[in-house]
Amino acid sequence: MAKWGRRAEDQEWFVRLNRTEVWQHNIIWVTFLLLVITGMMSLIPTTWVVTMFGDYTATVYRWRRYLHFFFAFWLFVGCVWHICYLALTENGRQVFKDIILKPIDFIQMKDNVLYMMGMRPEPPKFDRYDYKEKLEYLFGCIGTTVIFITGTIMTLAPLFPKFIVEVSATFHLMEATLASFAISIWHFYAVHLKPGKFPQDTSWLDGKMTMHHLKEEHPVYYEKVIKERDRRSHTPKEEPKFILRKGENISSGSDTSETGNNVEKNKEHFREENDL
Repeated sequence: MAKWGRRAEDQEWFVRLNRTEVWQHNIIWVTFLLLVITGMMSLIPTTWVVTMFGDYTATVYRWRRYLHFFFAFWLFVGCVWHICYLALTENGRQVFKDIILKPIDFIQMKDNVLYMMGMRPEPPKFDRYDYKEKLEYLFGCIGTTVIFITGTIMTLAPLFPKFIVEVSATFHLMEATLASFAISIWHFYAVHLKPGKFPQDTSWLDGKMTMHHLKEEHPVYYEKVIKERDRRSHTPKEEPKFILRKGENISSGSDTSETGNNVEKNKEHFREENDL
């Protein structure tokens, strides 16, 4: 098992998330957590709130509503930023290409179930994202869309029939509850609490994971990373266009013809040295 720790000197680190992706992830999960807190506060029995806050009960409910809208706005900003990143940047388009479900994911899902049941000698080899991460991302996108639509209907309730508003409120609460359990149980165990990662995966802080974990959890992608690194290390460097001899320099003075002659001489000298 690899030694845990962000600053472990004996480990090689791989950039799993770039800085933009780290910021997007943190904005979304922080605002989601605060939305859950401010949203679930509305489920506390009114008598309890009155007992705790007395004459300030109305103020507490009003500020709970304001904060819920405030955090919803920043969640929306984080999601729009993420969508623009996926659509408008090369790295984002590659992320989208890698994280969408493909037929091989369903095959690997079956193979992994067989492995966990002892009916297969080894687990499937995953690429950059495994099927669990892809499903979580997909369900997160669907759930966030449902939350935004139903939340907008509830906010603009006078514009919609009462039945639509009540159905939206039910779906809003059910989706928020489901997402809370999915993140607190599924995501936290799979990313932070499972053996080898406990007490946390620090990639949410700096975007890095160890090469040990990359090889163990995403061996197909690990091989791609190693091949790309080897290819770059063996790529010949571009030859300099000219060489300046000792005592010579290129300036922006008025005698540009002399400078040009020096450049041509150095080019010729470079070719003669290479011919030797």
